[in-house]
Amino acid sequence: MQYLTIPDTDLRVSNFCLGAMPFGMGQDIATEDSLVDAFLERGGNFFDTAHCYAFWTKAGAGSSERSLADHLKRRDLWGKVVVATKGGHPQEPGYRTVDWFLAPGRIAADIDDSLGRMGIGCIDLYWLHRDDPRVPVAEIVDCLNAEVARGRIRYFAGSNWSGERLAEANAYARAKGVQGFVASQPCWSLATKPMTRTMWELTAADWTFHRETGMPVIPYSPTAQGYFASNGEKGKSYDLPVNRPVLAKVDQLAKELGATRNQVALAWLLAQPFPVIPILGTSDREHLLDAFGALDLALDPARLRDMANE
Repeated sequence: MQYLTIPDTDLRVSNFCLGAMPFGMGQDIATEDSLVDAFLERGGNFFDTAHCYAFWTKAGAGSSERSLADHLKRRDLWGKVVVATKGGHPQEPGYRTVDWFLAPGRIAADIDDSLGRMGIGCIDLYWLHRDDPRVPVAEIVDCLNAEVARGRIRYFAGSNWSGERLAEANAYARAKGVQGFVASQPCWSLATKPMTRTMWELTAADWTFHRETGMPVIPYSPTAQGYFASNGEKGKSYDLPVNRPVLAKVDQLAKELGATRNQVALAWLLAQPFPVIPILGTSDREHLLDAFGALDLALDPARLRDMANE
């Protein structure tokens, strides 16, 4: 495993992040333990969860935060690893919130819940789960800095935010001499699909923003929900004409390198000209172990460009 310090923070993290969305959703605790242990044994120290996980299941919102906290407490790891969680998610059927989901009161309430569920006093990295363009970035930055001042979060970042809005927010933060956003968490992989109201795909303009600023990208669905690993059998929402030639390229390169398709897809992300920390959200220990093989692959610049869906 390799490590990097997220710019403008003292968070030194592994270059893979373990996504805890499946935790607490009913799978066997021993299965979750094996995932956490495999990640830790290979040097992983970065975990991601969210206030809303998993409101769409019987376990309900907060189940992931509670479960992840339990796994870390049993190993006496609080303060020794980096834990990120997310709040500020819009209304969805089964998830009770408010229309103005980035209002200061809503953000504060979500932080209250997350701190209580995990039994901690401060969150290392706090993501705003979705952007709300109705709210001026100045109000959002001021709100989050107030939470930093209260000692309830250390740093903050944007999930499903555009590079344009991140740039606007950080310009305001610099002008005011306060903390800005330190990372972005979009949906990003070698495959693409149309954006939805709640899912932001990294765009060409966003890519340029990250190349120019060096802000890290910490993408979810980095292997297109199993589309590459299964050779198109899973991740059906990615099974589009635009992605099939990319899948063929990935398959060919995997054969040339003696690697798996999953490893090639992850290696492409890791080879970008700015820091990328893929979130591994698998519930399968063998899939997690396979992902680590991407760290040993090096894609030359010409091959890197050829892989992209452009």
